[in-house]
Amino acid sequence: MDSERYRDVMGHYPTGVVFVSGMCSGEPVGMVVGTFSSVSLDPPLVSFMPMKTSRSYVRLLESPVLCVSVLAHDQVDVCRTLAGSAADKFDKVPWSLSSFGAPVIEGAVAHVHCTRRTQVDAGDHWITLCDVVDMEVARSVTPMLFFQGGYGAFFPKSMSARGDAELFAALRLADVATPEVEALATRLDCEAAALVVVDDDELTTAVAAYGGDAETGGQLGQRIPLVPPIGMAYIAKAAPPVAERWLATLADTDQLASYRRRLDSIVAHGVEITMAGSDARAFERLHDVLTDYATGRFTPAGRRAVISDLARAPVFTEEVRLDDHEVFDVGSIVAPVHNPEGDVALLVRIGQLPSPSTGATVKTWIALLKETVATIERGLVDGAGRARLEEYRKRFARSAERPA
Repeated sequence: MDSERYRDVMGHYPTGVVFVSGMCSGEPVGMVVGTFSSVSLDPPLVSFMPMKTSRSYVRLLESPVLCVSVLAHDQVDVCRTLAGSAADKFDKVPWSLSSFGAPVIEGAVAHVHCTRRTQVDAGDHWITLCDVVDMEVARSVTPMLFFQGGYGAFFPKSMSARGDAELFAALRLADVATPEVEALATRLDCEAAALVVVDDDELTTAVAAYGGDAETGGQLGQRIPLVPPIGMAYIAKAAPPVAERWLATLADTDQLASYRRRLDSIVAHGVEITMAGSDARAFERLHDVLTDYATGRFTPAGRRAVISDLARAPVFTEEVRLDDHEVFDVGSIVAPVHNPEGDVALLVRIGQLPSPSTGATVKTWIALLKETVATIERGLVDGAGRARLEEYRKRFARSAERPA
């Protein structure tokens, strides 16, 4: 059996993520495990399967009791810290010693206290069977999952309904922008849209208008993933942790530097300009990715494909310098809409613009776009616009407490 094929096929099956810990010579030790499982109810047994080469497991053998901490969906940073080899990793995460004498990771979903019963040879792993001596649910939230090389979570149907509530609040907020977006599309004979941030991982198209010969397309309420190169006008003004998480998916140093320069340019000029025609394949791929995401086929592997394929396309990071007399083929222009508190809640995008057009004409479009944004921002200060903004902010805050 080819090892890469084995990993690929088994990668389509998600596993839970736990941290197995104990004490060795008075010091806490442990290892992140994705092979934890319940085994028997009578007697109560669980198991986990460490690699034979694991040095952490060798140290765990010296611990008379173990604690299995079932990690929560929002403990990705904790997981990565504990999975590292740093000698002081326990100093970087909250934990306490259980009454049984094993480290307990705080914030975990559940803790299973156990003792080792036996160890079975299983190829390049051991199957370690343990007797459960006590257990408790510490925090009733969704657990962390490992799937196709990425960490995430699942949401039961009831939680998905709450996600629909956030989407509804986002669509209601966009109503404030509808008249201005429609007027902009008519005035420029183009496509104009308002996009709303659903959470720090997704946008949605909430308003779409078409003027002149612009072709209709897309779907209102369709969720759009916030992954490079998507959503730069939002990321450029987002809180540093959100921006850094977005940038962290870019492994190549040169690519990361290009995106940082691009984000700085958006902040300086107030708009994101992307030229069309220079890389038709990149735009086709972007369309395919958004379609796949909307139909639920966007997996962690698909996310990595976006980053490796789309994110390196120069068309998305190239600096645009507008000369009044030079001719340009503009793909889209996006501007952020700020609420009175200074946060970005909406984006206004114009596309299918007349082409080719001079730099002077493009500057006129940008000025009209900024005027539209200013009008929408004034509509969020008080009255119905403010009420819908407050509803949206409450939903957004709740959404931010849940994982991507």
